[in-house]
Amino acid sequence: MTSHRASGHATGHGHGRAPEHDTGLAELLDLDAALGAGVLAAALDAAAAALGTAPRDVVDLGAGTGTGSLAIARRFPDARVHSIDASPAMLERLGAAAAAAQLGDRVEAHVADLDGDWPAVLPGPLDLAWAALSLHHVSDPADLLRKVLGRLRPGGVLVVTEMTGRTTYEPADLGTGRDGLGERLVGALAGHGYPATGEWTDALQSAGFATVERHETAFTASARTPEGARYLSLELERHQDRLSEDLDPGDRAAVDAVVAALRAGTSRLAVTSGRAVWVATRGEESGPPARA
Repeated sequence: MTSHRASGHATGHGHGRAPEHDTGLAELLDLDAALGAGVLAAALDAAAAALGTAPRDVVDLGAGTGTGSLAIARRFPDARVHSIDASPAMLERLGAAAAAAQLGDRVEAHVADLDGDWPAVLPGPLDLAWAALSLHHVSDPADLLRKVLGRLRPGGVLVVTEMTGRTTYEPADLGTGRDGLGERLVGALAGHGYPATGEWTDALQSAGFATVERHETAFTASARTPEGARYLSLELERHQDRLSEDLDPGDRAAVDAVVAALRAGTSRLAVTSGRAVWVATRGEESGPPARA
């Protein structure tokens, strides 16, 4: 899941702002989604259980490369998915993926910023809203949650996924023999506010959702698969850019060696980070959802 301003949602470990031409980030998002398929499936299961009936109108808030949008469209074959993102480049990639999956007639892209008047691009009340690793990038999450509640029909559901807990590497030295390298890397990244995390139970309740459920899960990427090795190499390369002045020369050289080993297929590195899924339901109060 990246910033809605840059590329939709922060599917990886929170990638923040990035330029339109950042194809490496787009690949990282797609890999994150593939490796995190279990997290996505669990969130979809929770959404289906909360809804009770299949949704017809869905919004993906911060759609990025569109993996969530496509998964929703596949899971709910009668649904129209409105994919919102501020990045035309990411939405172009989403459109191509939807067409290739023969879902283009049910996945509609909208260029809009989540800090702006995004409800205006939606045609009517919603059954399901989806915010995958995007909420922590919004300037005023409380306002966005109120807007979501207002656009959901009574009984409609919002699903929020977020990173939570600590990132851990196995082995802890990243296979370099430098004791504590993983901890130093995680600590240095934390100094840059990375990964961004959020706890949304209180905010969802304050926004007016009738019920809020929270589920714990985890994301793991392992170099024992080609996809995992590619993901880890891209992630560490981005970390190198962030931490050029934070790690000592020995640690920087060690991370360079890890990236080379990942590219060569000789690393057995794995990373795990906590994820949480919130399922919030609008009450069955009388009256139609508010319109923008």
